[in-house]
Amino acid sequence: MLRLVTAVAACTVIRCGSSFVGTDSQAFSDTFAGTWRSVTPSTEFLRLTFFSTSGDGCTLAARLTFSGVAWEGNGRVAGDSLVLRMSAGGSAVPTRTVVVHASDAQTLRVQVRPDSGTTLDLAFVRDD
Repeated sequence: MLRLVTAVAACTVIRCGSSFVGTDSQAFSDTFAGTWRSVTPSTEFLRLTFFSTSGDGCTLAARLTFSGVAWEGNGRVAGDSLVLRMSAGGSAVPTRTVVVHASDAQTLRVQVRPDSGTTLDLAFVRDD
């Protein structure tokens, strides 16, 4: 198990620090940075905030807030998406995966995929 963890960590460092990365990770993470608000009917109260957690732009943290509740997590740029593992604020155990696609500079398509249950599709626009 330790070998697997070490191998994954090494590959991650190589990928983030490598010129072989397909997209410019820093520019791609800048696409997501900031605050977004939901425009999906009946979920307009959702807010999604992204910020970089490392200087290389490979890792982003996110906070999804709604009705006084916050989900927090972090993730990495994977292809044309940002994939996050999220948990309820204060919990160390992630319970859902959030996949974010940038439609354009002002719009995000977001899928919230719980470990069990139905996937939720949302649309967000910049709230900066």
